Amino acid sequence: MRGHSDPTGGLLLGCGIGLWTFFKGFRVMREYRVLDDTPRIPIRSVPMGFVHIRGKADSAETLTSPISHTPCCFYKVVIDEWRSQGRSKTWVNICTDINGYRFHLADDTGKVLIDAHAAEYDLPLVTTREVSSHAPSGTNANDADLLKYVSYARMHSMTDRMGQWIDKRFDKAGPIDNPQIQAKRDALRSLFAGVPSAAQGGKLPLEALEKLANSTGPFSDPEKEQKRQMMLDRLHLAEAANDSGVLSGLMPSAQAAEGRFRLREFVVIPGQEYLIDGTCAENSAEGEDRCLIGKGHNEPTFLISTKSDVQIHHDLQKRALLMIVGGAALALACTAGLLAHLGLF
Repeated sequence: MRGHSDPTGGLLLGCGIGLWTFFKGFRVMREYRVLDDTPRIPIRSVPMGFVHIRGKADSAETLTSPISHTPCCFYKVVIDEWRSQGRSKTWVNICTDINGYRFHLADDTGKVLIDAHAAEYDLPLVTTREVSSHAPSGTNANDADLLKYVSYARMHSMTDRMGQWIDKRFDKAGPIDNPQIQAKRDALRSLFAGVPSAAQGGKLPLEALEKLANSTGPFSDPEKEQKRQMMLDRLHLAEAANDSGVLSGLMPSAQAAEGRFRLREFVVIPGQEYLIDGTCAENSAEGEDRCLIGKGHNEPTFLISTKSDVQIHHDLQKRALLMIVGGAALALACTAGLLAHLGLF
């Protein structure tokens, strides 16, 4: 009879992790090849497609980062929780919260708009904070706010992933220049984006619901159209109550997270120089910016970094080789151990 010391489960897990790391290493190697084969160009000469540029971040709008309270264009906070795993304890990642505005990257030749939401961030660490709900009260006045932020970040990261899933679904549904499809996409994105704010005491995203209802009609079926109009009338009444703050008062307030957490913050700061590798496409939003750089559909590489070209290439090549060699070694070692344990080797 096998007891708790049976290594079969751990060996199978090791094989899976090794194989995943091995194939992930080839993806990193592909990214290295793409960056190595793409020359850096002035921003004024940016064409449609994958580009490699460097410049300074510039934004008319800034927000304050949640941990260090740094004025920035964009921030990323990685949140880990201290958890027990078997007989040991370790930090386990629970979510990554990203937020910010679209900003421009400018050099001596011009500027281009950047949407950083789906990027891979190779940025210097600004600050690290540890906070625990079990610490004595009054040890740090900011701890209670950070614990509430952890709850918000969990919800915000989830709704942000839902928004990215919506984008992928609508990309498959039809062309981006279809007004009806674009209206539904924007309404759904606004709806999910408004949920975390409402949980923090903000207004409910009723305007997004109204936009979604408007984008689905009018229906050819009179009965369905009548129901849609009734829903719009009710939304108009609810918006009046929402504007007066009545509905917000009825919402349950956000609760502070329970546990011990580590928060690591990274920011994109106006005036700081960044290297960006991404896909330049036509900007669908109204405004003076004709082009927008983000994550492409055919080329997924989208990197924002403060490092030099040489540093990035060296780091990617080193990481790819370590993942390929290390993943293969782990998978082979666990496979050999599993075969030996089962008496097949």
